[in-house]
Amino acid sequence: MSLGPTIPASLIPIGASAENEVVDDNQPSPNSFPLSPQSSISPYGFGFPLSNREEARYLMHYIQELAPWEQVDITDPAQTFALEVPKRARQFPLLAYSILAFSSRHLVLMTGKECGDTERYYSCALRILIPILDDSDVSINENLLAAVVLLRLYEEMTEVDAGIHLQGGSRLLNDVSNFAARGGLGEAASWIVLRQDLHVSLIRSEPMRVNLSSYEQAKSFEHPNDETITNRAVLLCCQVLAAAFGGLDTNTWARLNDEVTQWHDNLPPHYRPHYCSAGTPDSKTGSVFPIMWLTHPAHVLGFQHYHLARMFLQIFEPRLWLPSLHTVEERLMVDKSVLSHLRMAIGLAIHNASVVGATFTAHHVLYACGIYFSDFAERREVLSFLDGMSTSIGWPTGRLQAKLNKVWFTNDR
Repeated sequence: MSLGPTIPASLIPIGASAENEVVDDNQPSPNSFPLSPQSSISPYGFGFPLSNREEARYLMHYIQELAPWEQVDITDPAQTFALEVPKRARQFPLLAYSILAFSSRHLVLMTGKECGDTERYYSCALRILIPILDDSDVSINENLLAAVVLLRLYEEMTEVDAGIHLQGGSRLLNDVSNFAARGGLGEAASWIVLRQDLHVSLIRSEPMRVNLSSYEQAKSFEHPNDETITNRAVLLCCQVLAAAFGGLDTNTWARLNDEVTQWHDNLPPHYRPHYCSAGTPDSKTGSVFPIMWLTHPAHVLGFQHYHLARMFLQIFEPRLWLPSLHTVEERLMVDKSVLSHLRMAIGLAIHNASVVGATFTAHHVLYACGIYFSDFAERREVLSFLDGMSTSIGWPTGRLQAKLNKVWFTNDR
């Protein structure tokens, strides 16, 4: 008779025993590190990772280049993905293969030199991951959640991104918010999964799949700081979008609108921008998008999601869907406000170029809402921004640019 969820061998540290060792996700045992990965016999049939110079180079690329990106740890002051995940990769092959897939794929995009092992690393990670997600008797832990984050980053770097892991792991998506209340790597991963699911929702124009119920009890909310303020904005944005897809009634709209307003009104002075200006194509900035400069990367992401929440609230306001001529007039006015918030969300990414997380968010928002741009100068700068994104960080933007050119051409006819 089963006594509860089991831990599969793939989630037990190398060198540990499922029968006589308890794995503490927050503090892996030093004794469970193998002296030599090459000396162990792989239970997966394809060898242990991190066993040669090239794989060591990919790990170092992740540690030195990818992890410091403001995409992964932007709302985590402990920098868990930069500091803790590489340590655990020496114990957990799933984490190691996920890092190798993500890192090698990024190097391919940046250098233009193909790596035959990239898809193999991805395939190896899937061969460990999928049986775990498919087995309801197996418990999902924070190491698996971290691997899903990394594999999702890999998937986003392909032009044919289908959101495999966020689309396929429904059991994981139902449970992920529970990790937010536990702290540590689990909470850090849960916030990234939330942002990734928001991106999938925007691109596919589908309801969010992550269960939002437990995020309000996030461990980090017990000790407010700049990062938790940002996470609150992200959560509000997701709650608005989830409610919109679920049929937004007047009372829910009013409650969410009040919460978004309170988020903005209660910001501490240091979180607010130290410079703002309207976008004008002049000799100083050469940008038609508004400028907002802030002192911390998390602030950029926070304001970006605030403007997105405002934009979604206006698009899906229930009274604007009532059948009347007056509603048509009001919607025309609201569309101007929607465009204003969209400009702010994109401007935050353009004028805070070092905040890669804001750049990713802008990419996905443009996929969903880029049709709002009718001004030629704005369209030109959007395409220039996307070209720069591909050049500077290797992210593929060709599919989005083709989509925007198509909808803009259709609208102009």
